[in-house]
Amino acid sequence: MADWFIATEGVKVVKDSASLWPQIITAVSSIGAALGGVSLTHHYTRKREERAAEEKLVRERLFISTELICLLEHFADQCSDVACDAEPVKKNWSAKALPLLSLEGVEGDWRSLPPGLLFRLRNLPALNREARYVIESVFRYESPPDVAESARYQYARLGLKVLLIAWRLRRICDLPPPREGELCRRIGFILWRNRRALWRRHVQRQRKIQNDLSPDEKG
Repeated sequence: MADWFIATEGVKVVKDSASLWPQIITAVSSIGAALGGVSLTHHYTRKREERAAEEKLVRERLFISTELICLLEHFADQCSDVACDAEPVKKNWSAKALPLLSLEGVEGDWRSLPPGLLFRLRNLPALNREARYVIESVFRYESPPDVAESARYQYARLGLKVLLIAWRLRRICDLPPPREGELCRRIGFILWRNRRALWRRHVQRQRKIQNDLSPDEKG
């Protein structure tokens, strides 16, 4: 009797378990669908956030690059004025009259620029001060024609660096390059021509300065 009861109950449990399987399968499917929906929603939300961040980066880069391009190309124009100065002897000459580049007033997010280009930009004022220091040294120890030539060479070289950075900014922002006949394109040719013409004299002057140093100074 007991064996029959156990067997009967076992059959009943098996039948009840079998009837529960569709419910279990439905519940598992519902949980899987819910988890899949949450994952898909998270994926699309993350994609939207990344796209919004990228669009913001592009806008910030375009904003600050536009301001920098105008500033740099204007400074390159000033450099070309120095590079083309044909007056060898100036009265009351002073390095203070030479163009000075400042990036302090530039607005925008500097972090939107590529790191390498950002370093070159931030280093331009230091290169400007270095050029002025070299010209002042020539002014103290050499004749006025040498001073004028040194100023022409230093500012031709500096102006070329500034202009190249401005053109790289145009490229990373998909801005068109200067067209034929535009002022900044003519300036680039003028700066390159003057730097090339004065480079040999600059090297000769540097060698002469090294040779004129005393043995103690060389050591």
